[in-house]
Amino acid sequence: MYLCCRQRLPPKNVYYYRCPDHRRNYVMSFAFCFDREDDVYQFAYCYPYTYTRLQHYLASLERRNLPYLQREQLGLSVK
Repeated sequence: MYLCCRQRLPPKNVYYYRCPDHRRNYVMSFAFCFDREDDVYQFAYCYPYTYTRLQHYLASLERRNLPYLQREQLGLSVK
């Protein structure tokens, strides 16, 4: 049986810094303790971005006229 439990890592366990080993580019790393050998662990990260930025990105894809891309409006929000 697979149980899904989502948890945020505490900020004290997440590190974002310029790394001299990577030409001073930013690196993100985190510390995590695997406490059960038989469990399945999965990690996900999503860089936050605004709705406006998403719309600009989708518009740039539309301008490329890709044959496998179709964009439709599904609904409107209520004001």
